[in-house]
Amino acid sequence: MLRIITDSSAEFSEEEAKELGIIIVPLTVVFGDKAYLEGVEMQKDEFFRRLAEDEFPHSSMPSTEQFTDAYVKTEGEETLVILLASALSGTVNAAKLAARDGGFDKVRVYDSCATTAMLRIMVETAVRNRDKSAEEVIAMLDALRPRLRIHACLDTLEYLYKGGRIKKSIAIVGGLLGIKPLITFTETGSVVMSGRAHGQKKALRALVDILKKEKIDEEYPVYFLQTDTDAPSREVMRMAGREDCRIFRICCAVGAHIGPNAAGVVYVVKE
Repeated sequence: MLRIITDSSAEFSEEEAKELGIIIVPLTVVFGDKAYLEGVEMQKDEFFRRLAEDEFPHSSMPSTEQFTDAYVKTEGEETLVILLASALSGTVNAAKLAARDGGFDKVRVYDSCATTAMLRIMVETAVRNRDKSAEEVIAMLDALRPRLRIHACLDTLEYLYKGGRIKKSIAIVGGLLGIKPLITFTETGSVVMSGRAHGQKKALRALVDILKKEKIDEEYPVYFLQTDTDAPSREVMRMAGREDCRIFRICCAVGAHIGPNAAGVVYVVKE
């Protein structure tokens, strides 16, 4: 049976990982000169509290040693490693180096071109099909990724700019008085600004409008995302009639680039 590894941006709790039989390699978040493994040395509640109080944090990819340790746990079985977008992090490269240098020839590393709940949906798909080969599952993920969507309303683009994820010119536009930026991902995993609204109320309404226009594949979950507070996301869920959906607090490494008071939604569109 196929073994599955992912990183901590996929929004699985330790309990869920154990239940599903997947291995989580944690990303690192850094405040000042101190680094913390997310989900191990720093939990989400503490991270967002410090985000409001401390200096600007940044994130760091796992080391090759962390991946080597994870590969050893697979006991030589065929393994698929599904990781956040290489456009956002060097995590994919570190995983490939560990597999190559360690001689783990049954390990396949897959660039999801995604992160957070998008990545979670891809991992969930792999888990449901783990009786198949890595190649077969990769083909499924290749077909699924173009149908995945993420849309988010941010309070500010400052964190994405400071983290090097967007250009200064885009950050300046997003920083105009009263403007709330809307962002999405390209199919290759890059962050782009998809729109802007005057004030949070109109920005949240824009997310609702997007949801109502889309032909959503209900065979997959619709997930909502929050940062420090769930109020904005709960409002979108209410207006969209999606109050029964699950909401995730964004992981520390992604939250370091998103900032506070954000809301987001992830879903799959029909073929």
